[in-house]
Amino acid sequence: MIMWKKVCLLFALLLAGFALSVPHWLTPVSVAQWTNRFLAPNFKITLSSSWHWRASGMELPHLSVYSEVAQCHLAEADNLKLHWWNLHRLSAENLSLDYACLEKLPSDDESKTVVNLTALWGWLPEGELDIESFQLRNAEALSVPAVQPLLINPLQLTLKFLSNKATLAAQVKQQSAVIFRLDSELQPLSDGTYLLSGNAAYQPESGQSYLLEFNTSLNQNLLTPPTMGEFTGHWNVPDFSVPEGELKAQWKAQEGIISATNLTANKPLLDVPVHFSAERLEIKKGLAYWDFDGDQPLKAFVDLTLNMPKEGWFPMTSDVDILLQSFGKLGKGEMVISGKKGEIRPDRIYVPLKGRGDLRYGNTVAYTNLTFNAGGNFEDPLIHFHPGSIFKMDNEFDETKLHVRLPLNDILVGRFGLEGRLQALLQGSTPQFDNIDLKLDGQAREFIAGLKTIFSIRDKRQKLRRIENIVLNRWDWNVQGGAVWKALKTPLQVKGVGFWEGDHIELNMLHANSGKVNTAGVKIPKIELELKDRLRWDYTENHLRGLMQARAEWVEFDYGGRFIRPVFGVGVDGKSISDFNLAGALKAGALGPLDVRAHYGDKKMVGNIAWNEQSARVFQPLFPNAWEWRIHQGTIKGATDFIIDENGVLMNGDLNVRNGEISLPDGEINGIQIRFPFRYHNYQLSANNKPIQVSMRSVRLGALLIDNAKMAVQGYYPYSRAKPFKLRNISLQAFDGTAEIPSLNFPQTQISEVKLHGIDMDKVLGMANYHHLTLKGRINATLPFWLYDHACVICNGTIEQAETLHLKLGNELVAGLKSGGWTESILVDVVREMNLESVNASVNLTPDGVMNLKSQITGYNPQKKNRNPITLNYNHQENMYELWQMIDYGSQFEQNLEYQLNQ
Repeated sequence: MIMWKKVCLLFALLLAGFALSVPHWLTPVSVAQWTNRFLAPNFKITLSSSWHWRASGMELPHLSVYSEVAQCHLAEADNLKLHWWNLHRLSAENLSLDYACLEKLPSDDESKTVVNLTALWGWLPEGELDIESFQLRNAEALSVPAVQPLLINPLQLTLKFLSNKATLAAQVKQQSAVIFRLDSELQPLSDGTYLLSGNAAYQPESGQSYLLEFNTSLNQNLLTPPTMGEFTGHWNVPDFSVPEGELKAQWKAQEGIISATNLTANKPLLDVPVHFSAERLEIKKGLAYWDFDGDQPLKAFVDLTLNMPKEGWFPMTSDVDILLQSFGKLGKGEMVISGKKGEIRPDRIYVPLKGRGDLRYGNTVAYTNLTFNAGGNFEDPLIHFHPGSIFKMDNEFDETKLHVRLPLNDILVGRFGLEGRLQALLQGSTPQFDNIDLKLDGQAREFIAGLKTIFSIRDKRQKLRRIENIVLNRWDWNVQGGAVWKALKTPLQVKGVGFWEGDHIELNMLHANSGKVNTAGVKIPKIELELKDRLRWDYTENHLRGLMQARAEWVEFDYGGRFIRPVFGVGVDGKSISDFNLAGALKAGALGPLDVRAHYGDKKMVGNIAWNEQSARVFQPLFPNAWEWRIHQGTIKGATDFIIDENGVLMNGDLNVRNGEISLPDGEINGIQIRFPFRYHNYQLSANNKPIQVSMRSVRLGALLIDNAKMAVQGYYPYSRAKPFKLRNISLQAFDGTAEIPSLNFPQTQISEVKLHGIDMDKVLGMANYHHLTLKGRINATLPFWLYDHACVICNGTIEQAETLHLKLGNELVAGLKSGGWTESILVDVVREMNLESVNASVNLTPDGVMNLKSQITGYNPQKKNRNPITLNYNHQENMYELWQMIDYGSQFEQNLEYQLNQ
């Protein structure tokens, strides 16, 4: 018995010694050498030089797998540990897989080994594998934004393997919060197949979530398609065009169906039946739906056949036919996309396609005639349009009709945008322009046209593509063409240079020339428009800014006045071309500047124009040379608010002239004061709420002298019977008396009156330079008048004395009258000198200038002692126009001479 115990003790010591000696003869180097004998060719495993013994288990500091073909380390692990108390548990602190190295490995479909799941299940021992941190390195090529959080954060996973099932649990944390979770289970079934089931949840950002549930059978040969399965995915992404939706895929034997639902609108998105066989995969009459703005559906009918090769999976060939139906306000559109003999390989695809037909959305109709190839590798697919491919679009709304034509010859469309020579031709009309014909032509480099949801953008490290300093996501173009400017009724030619890069559009050069302008009483030889600084629109930041200038040689009005060399410089700053502010200044020679500030939005421009006080002499060009008027002094200033919209131009302003002085060929005007509140709307000027106030200190017109002339102006210009031009409270001083016209309308629909008060007849005769008699004293008169279109100009006017008049005939006149005979001699002696106590006269003036005066005079001769009253009836006829010309001739000669000497 004691011997037996000694034998057992010796055996235990030998076993312990053997166990303690294992690490010395079974080193990591020898294990690596032994493992590399059975490893796949061209791969080599490397282990640390020695084991580390710990109380909890045996550790290996480092393990790596090297690919001799790719010349890189494919996988590396740190701190592998076999636990003493659970010899079925293996853990690793870090495990990494190099994606760039994996990409370098050769791919040979023929050399692929069939993986038998039953054999693998029988070979694997029961146990548990824990990896605290798994990282995919050098995976920048996988730059899909949606999965970036999974690539840049470590994955923690636990794999458990038992005889009746295997489980996998994994999670990813970002800033201590779990953003990804996976739980799955694999079970062998009695029929020799396996059941894989599980669920996953992914929340890359706050408010976003993705859920997946799956349940599928697996065959012993993993390359054999599963005979049944079901996948259900759910997403909740507020910024997506379908914020909440569900995708399902289920199949059994050779039949399956893929469906998707828009849960936000409770509408279907996909309904695709699938048929499987060993030779092919077929989709017949698959349906896809899409809504724009909730009421513009797009419907697709899909037929797809994927033909399998005789051996293996690849290359597959494909035939596809798609009918796209679209619906807009202009009816239904149909487009057919078809392609035969496409080829699909594990790493690339090539499908020749043709697209014909039209698409409709709202008031827009798009016409397509496309021939293109879809192909390339799956990570960076490309569409290549063949020569002759064209996309056309017609759009019509309100008063706008536009036709856009996009030739797509040799354009490449890839993951990062459009590449190649890109052209756009625009034709049509808008409320402002007619016969629009513009062409943009230039080079696109990975241009995405702002479609960030469709295309990807290279990060800064990838932007050195083929040649340094090439700017990507950009379309450089030249623009040229013309249009007809409706408001000015003139053609307009445009030429410019610009680009669309990233989130902004910039115009670096623009030069536009109009034709001759002759409209609404305005003539302009040519208008030139150019950029003085770049025009830039950051459409994502809602910011537009630029500086432009318009100029012309002159602007002439139909009455003969003109502006000389007008220049309008304006700066633009705002959100977009439909919402911006502008500020600028208008100058015309010495005229101005007029400060202009405005805001354009809601299809209208609202602003104001301010004119600081300056010399009135800048107005000189507005007086035609034929008038021979000269401005000598005075100041002018003004301001106006304005609105420009679809109803035209509306202005409310105030213009002020102070201390003006003008010389005329036959006179002058001094002390001009004008307060001019006005309203302008669509070529019509009005002053109703506040009358225009006009005053002149003195006026000299030939021999006529006028002082303190005043009037108020109201109404409209141009005028009509419904909207007359009104002069009110006209008053002036002349011949030491006053003249008043209470009211005068244009056109004149009722007779007006001139009222004369205290007119000094001695001054009247003095102006006429009439020396045959003297008449001292004052008269009053009321002269009703019509200015045109009547039988009389002055109609039944009345004249009466304001005080006693003294009449005295000159010697020449007396002598002439006495020569008529004895009776005339007696009469002349009686009336040679008279004090007139009563004078009553009526006067009429015809349009040809003939005046008829009928008067009754009562008076006496102050030289006679008896002073007997004398009553005379006096009638007189005279052409007043001829008389005025005779009276004014000498004065005009003198004033013209003075005027010319002063020039």
